[in-house]
Amino acid sequence: MGSLEGKRVLVAGASRGIGLAIATAIAAEGAKVILAARSVDALDAAAAKLNGEAVALDVTDDASIEQAAKAAGEIDVLVNVAGMNIRKPFEDFTRDEIEKILDTNLVGLLRLTQIVGRDMIAREKGGKVVNIGSLTSLIGLPYVSIYGASKGAIAQWTRCLAAEWGKYDIQVNCIAPGFIITDLNREMWQ
Repeated sequence: MGSLEGKRVLVAGASRGIGLAIATAIAAEGAKVILAARSVDALDAAAAKLNGEAVALDVTDDASIEQAAKAAGEIDVLVNVAGMNIRKPFEDFTRDEIEKILDTNLVGLLRLTQIVGRDMIAREKGGKVVNIGSLTSLIGLPYVSIYGASKGAIAQWTRCLAAEWGKYDIQVNCIAPGFIITDLNREMWQ
């Protein structure tokens, strides 16, 4: 349909699964898509197919976040997809596991959005931020308490940021997909 013709879209977490599907759909709509993730080899192949760009991004590393945002250039739409999960009883989570999930699913995306958002605000051309939440942004499920906490936080942060950045003509929304078979949950489906 070409509704994104001429737009630059950064997809954080685009090497596979939902992120790659979103990047593919965005490219089909005419956007210049910048695929970002840790898996650079997978990104290069996908970017070539989509006539896009690949940018290395580790959302748990501030330097990587800053370098990726700089390499991506001016962004019209930011899609935050990067995420991970560990399924186990809540009482068995280690501090390191908790921090890894929260850093990947929440803190890194907050930082990336700050950097990209500052540029959107400064350019005064508006923009869009799309956060990928989860079914657990809305309902509770067993054995995913930390993941659910991160995705619940994503949903509430989205609401707050939408209220804050609306005056800059920056729309902020959260999509909360249900169960979709991806590498993140394929083992669970077995």
